[in-house]
Amino acid sequence: MEKRFFKELLNNTIEGILIIKDGFIEDINNSMLNILDYKDKDEVVGKLATGILIPNVQKKYLEYNNEIFEEVSLVSKNAKIVPAIIKIKDIDFKNEIYKLVFIQNLTELKKKEMLLLEQSRMAAMGEMISMIAHQWRQPLSSIAAATSNLKFRVNLEKYEKDVFNKKLTDIDKYLNYMSTTIDDFRNFFKTKKEKEAVSLDEVIENSLEMIEKAFENNNIKIINNKKNLPKVYIFKNELLQVILNIFNNSKDAFKEQKIKSNAHVTVDYKDEEYYQIIEISDNAGGIREEIIDKIFDPYFSTKDKKNGTGIGLYMCKIILEKHCDGQITANNIPNGACFKIKIAK
Repeated sequence: MEKRFFKELLNNTIEGILIIKDGFIEDINNSMLNILDYKDKDEVVGKLATGILIPNVQKKYLEYNNEIFEEVSLVSKNAKIVPAIIKIKDIDFKNEIYKLVFIQNLTELKKKEMLLLEQSRMAAMGEMISMIAHQWRQPLSSIAAATSNLKFRVNLEKYEKDVFNKKLTDIDKYLNYMSTTIDDFRNFFKTKKEKEAVSLDEVIENSLEMIEKAFENNNIKIINNKKNLPKVYIFKNELLQVILNIFNNSKDAFKEQKIKSNAHVTVDYKDEEYYQIIEISDNAGGIREEIIDKIFDPYFSTKDKKNGTGIGLYMCKIILEKHCDGQITANNIPNGACFKIKIAK
């Protein structure tokens, strides 16, 4: 009776469960068979647990339902890699030690994360279009002025070669600038599957090139306290997305607080033993104390429904933790807020 009750209990849990002794699988429940695409326990029982459980080279942990679990990869029957989290408990049964391994399949969660990431990138695309408009407004005005001047001279039949060459050279310069701007933004939306060695200074410089006109138009000064940091291996575009999100949040905060003088954003860097750190601070009034602990929650937004999706800072957190071996925190400082980004070396 006791054994049958235990079997019923084991096979009617939502979680996948393995019972392991001396590294070999002693038993497996139905949920775990479904996760691994096996039909029968006999295909798994008696085999080494390492045949289906692949721990990460560097241990990674995930907070799930307010508990901390270790992330692992599972290998299914058809050799498909299944993301999962596990919790292990040692049990003593009849003077023998067994390991009870509880497993939660993360496939659906990972799909939702990717969907949120894509939504975040689409929201960023809207910001990019706005930034391109800011970047192009001045050169387009200059091109229009130059062509009007040339037309005026043609109508007056004044064909000074030097003047024409100068105006045409200026137009070429403006067009090259606009072409470079498009390349910068196009590169942002390329999805690179491999990490690359870049300096965090370089990522900040790239982001400033993209937002400087928008900040100038809003009378916001950017103080970049450059520091030549050693290169780190990261997904550059994803970190760039995080940086741009924080800059744009500061810009929006200045607008909301109607700060029109002495508005500034400061970027500082630190190089520690295990981490490189970027600190982005502003003087836009700070984050309300009652919400500061919620700003990285999914779908939480301080903006109105028209302008806020609530996925910006949450996706910053996900990108840094899952793709950059990093962390992001926020705290208030005198007259403003500071966002700290830590990237593992």
